[in-house]
Amino acid sequence: MINLFSKLSKFFLYLVPFTVLIVSRSTLFPFIVGKYVFFRVVVELALIFFLWAWVRGEFQFSKLKLKILTPLVIAVSVFTLIFLLAGFLGYDPSASFWSNFERGEGGLQMLHLFIFFVLLGLLFRDEKAWRRMFIVSALVAVLVIAYGFAAALKISGFIGPGICERFAGSLGNSAYIGTFMIFALFYAGYLLINGLRQSASGPHKFASLKKWLWGSLMVLFLIILIFSGTRGAFLGLAAGVLAGLSYLFFRLPSGRVRKIILFVIIVLIIFGWLGFKYRSSIDLMPFCKNEGQGGNRILDINLSTENLQTRFFLWKQSIKIFEERPILGWGPENFSPAIEKYHLPQFTVWFDRAHNIFFDYLTTTGILGLLSYLSIFIVFYWQFLKKMRKSALSPYQSALIFALPIAYLVQGVVLFEVLPIYINLFLFLAFANYKFNNKF
Repeated sequence: MINLFSKLSKFFLYLVPFTVLIVSRSTLFPFIVGKYVFFRVVVELALIFFLWAWVRGEFQFSKLKLKILTPLVIAVSVFTLIFLLAGFLGYDPSASFWSNFERGEGGLQMLHLFIFFVLLGLLFRDEKAWRRMFIVSALVAVLVIAYGFAAALKISGFIGPGICERFAGSLGNSAYIGTFMIFALFYAGYLLINGLRQSASGPHKFASLKKWLWGSLMVLFLIILIFSGTRGAFLGLAAGVLAGLSYLFFRLPSGRVRKIILFVIIVLIIFGWLGFKYRSSIDLMPFCKNEGQGGNRILDINLSTENLQTRFFLWKQSIKIFEERPILGWGPENFSPAIEKYHLPQFTVWFDRAHNIFFDYLTTTGILGLLSYLSIFIVFYWQFLKKMRKSALSPYQSALIFALPIAYLVQGVVLFEVLPIYINLFLFLAFANYKFNNKF
């Protein structure tokens, strides 16, 4: 019975990644409603058991205080506070807090995400717990993919597009699956490097099998990202890979490995340039030639595409929206009435997001919201540069941690936040906070 309630709280936190698998076919928005209901219930249960454990004396307040009063936790807390304040003082406070049936975001969702973030910081206090969470998250990503293939094969009970219609998995939207796979690649990559370190330190049972497992999953996640046809995620991944390799180049001492990394960087840049130049003749999915989008959509990156032109118009209008309410914005979930006020005839479809995380925060939470959001990453890199060299992490694991926020921020230039992405972002930030302060 010792630490029973804290263990129950951790159990429900381990269930959070399974949120992305919930598809509620009986609702009007099957890929959204069930997810946010499940997420909120498990987070609330985790909080209840944590508070009960605290009352029973399973935690010492002084140790909890040390885990909470860290720069990254403070930055996330300030962002959450401003997000809520922008909602209460915005155009429609009710919509800002409760959101709507279709989105399920808003202040209430942000509160649950913040609780999830804090509980991870308080309860996940060793490397073993985080490895388990990464294993769960990586295997959940496999189930997300399995759902998508089942839907593509028209198996009863599964809904979604075919493979050649841009893969969406259990997220229901191909744009989301691309970014989701970036996080999945991080989890599998971290576990792979951890397995390689264990092998180097001595024989470990199943070590070779684990290396093949995580390496194979990384290949799978990359393929699914390509199947999604999500150009923003593809560019984000490319930026993250180059950032991680550049970090390694400057982190490692001069030698053979450093020369190999420099060679790989040059090769990737050359292949990237060739891929862009000859993108019209490259087909990454030849089996889809006569169906759906085909295999060169993800390489079709240019400023003249209709999607990007629409986004340019949308971002231009976002500036006008921001200028009307510059300090705290219109409030979360109030982008729709704002864009309606500044409607352009070029908008042939309805928008409730700016399709850019920076303009989204600028318009809905104002300059204070955007600055508090950016401050999270400023604090992250400040802490990273200050503490990672003294960490027990290998340079390769450090490179992964360094690269992921860059990949996330780059993809966010053309996309927006949803619950499956938020969960992984707050999970990663909690893990980074642990790494920056693991002496406690």
